[in-house]
Amino acid sequence: MIWLIIRLTPVTLEEIASTVQNLNPIGISLVVITTFTHLWLTAYKWKLITQKLTSNNQTPRKFYLFYVVFANLIAQFVPQQIGLTFVQSLALKVHKVSTLSQGFFSVIYDQFLNILIPVLLLPPSVFLILGKISLPIAIFVSLGILLITHCIILQWHKPLVIFLFRAYFKIKKIASRNKQDTQLNLEDIPILSTRFTIRLFWLSVFRHGNWILRSFCVVIAGGFTINFWSIAFTTNLVQTAMIVSITPANLGFMEWSWIGGLELLGVPASVAGNFAFIQRILGIVALIAIAMGCGLSLAADRFSLVKKTLKTNEISKETWR
Repeated sequence: MIWLIIRLTPVTLEEIASTVQNLNPIGISLVVITTFTHLWLTAYKWKLITQKLTSNNQTPRKFYLFYVVFANLIAQFVPQQIGLTFVQSLALKVHKVSTLSQGFFSVIYDQFLNILIPVLLLPPSVFLILGKISLPIAIFVSLGILLITHCIILQWHKPLVIFLFRAYFKIKKIASRNKQDTQLNLEDIPILSTRFTIRLFWLSVFRHGNWILRSFCVVIAGGFTINFWSIAFTTNLVQTAMIVSITPANLGFMEWSWIGGLELLGVPASVAGNFAFIQRILGIVALIAIAMGCGLSLAADRFSLVKKTLKTNEISKETWR
């Protein structure tokens, strides 16, 4: 797919290499910061959902952040949704935070909210990209969709969540071949809280907004002549395309979505293609930098724990003497 992009668009490897050499250090720093914010928000939301499902409040936020980063690293080699779901749900099981089924459902519910935002905002984005509506109308409609969804959640979120839980228990029953008819007690679903659901929704909106900001930071880093609103509305198209992607790290799907959307909004194909490649490169660099930071933090925690244990043992020996 990458080869096709180079062959079918005016962008060249020399142009990409030149852009990489002239990247703005401040822009690169902003990409790393917004990428970290994205991962932190993902971990925070995952923690909230897991706590509601398992009543486990002892697991630190650092645990969730570490495995979100690790899952994103794994997702560079397998389809993203599979990588994220497998690693995060398995992490909860291995560290005895929850059962495998509870961990799987917490990740699925979290991803459902992440997917919901770009899908909701896709219609005005498509109409804007096709030139059917103006930018002010697209912005107004997008804000209206979010507010209407907020109101719908206030009134109808319970039936939706009940449906998701019932579907989950039915699948679990079929998988376990259990013929016993078990009734789902709605009182056992703490996630039905209106305030909690609304909180998750707006956290997902903020997370999506941060991802738009991250993409615009790539524009700053590369010095591309692309305006903010072109990035904002094309992001909805890109995120939706990533949902159906079957390639590792959405390779190709993401790039073609960026190029197609931006070109329809008046961005030259060479600039759009160059931007798509630089976004990929900076995204990987930022993820590796954050992963190294998490690794150093984990090593420091391990060293501190070992040092504390040794000190405790020495005190115990002196007391025994």
